[in-house]
Amino acid sequence: MLYFDCFRHPLRRDELAALAGGTVDVAVAELVARGVLEAGGRHVWRRGRGADLARREARSVEAERQWDRVRRAAGALAAVPFVRGVLLTGGLSKSSAVADGDVDFMLLVEPGRVWTVKAALHGLRRVLPGAARESLCTNYLLATDALALPTHSMVHAVELATAVPLAGGDACAALLDDNRWAARWVPGLDHSLARARATPALAPRRWEATIPTRLESWGATAIDRLWEARYAWLPAAERARRFQREPGAATNHLHDYSGWVNAEYARRCADAAVAPDGEP
Repeated sequence: MLYFDCFRHPLRRDELAALAGGTVDVAVAELVARGVLEAGGRHVWRRGRGADLARREARSVEAERQWDRVRRAAGALAAVPFVRGVLLTGGLSKSSAVADGDVDFMLLVEPGRVWTVKAALHGLRRVLPGAARESLCTNYLLATDALALPTHSMVHAVELATAVPLAGGDACAALLDDNRWAARWVPGLDHSLARARATPALAPRRWEATIPTRLESWGATAIDRLWEARYAWLPAAERARRFQREPGAATNHLHDYSGWVNAEYARRCADAAVAPDGEP
């Protein structure tokens, strides 16, 4: 609840139960009695933050309205060569959206093809109109042989637990299996794993073998030069941190989202005398 309060995002009871990995009614009732939480209908929120409920409900309505857009985008990404898994992330994965907002995806990619896919998608987005372009935001690409995230935090744990597998369920399940550490922050990781295992797999396509492997180094060089030129105003150390360039990982997060969220979350935990790392 402290984490989602950073986003002024009251949780439904079923969402809270999925994240907690079990029933929450007794715990919620106790915290309401102690004046820590408030509850109304199917939602729960921090004391004094009831005004956020209308905002959450409006964003949930908008998120539901955008699901056709999400499915079309996920289908297009699943058809890209070497893509083995497609997961919806960001606000939409948490049933929160604004009109004309972007749609964030994580892609799981055949080893040795991360930068081929990244460069191809960058080129595609450049020629698409604005609305279509914002439906294909792929800020995180991982090779299927390098799925363990190097950074462990509440932000990364929640993103893993709330990511919605839309294609390539076997690869999506492997992602969660390789990041079991996230259950320390979000005990309900098995709920997400079950959802991934119920998602159809994406089989390799024979014609992919005809695509030259040299495109990988070309793609990596092209994107590297683009990022270095476009974001030259960032200090080199910050550029390296926000734009990950590894053989098995391509990430670009211009606005240091995780840094801000982790700071806000830590502040709330300190105020509430709660350990931010999931320990009692």
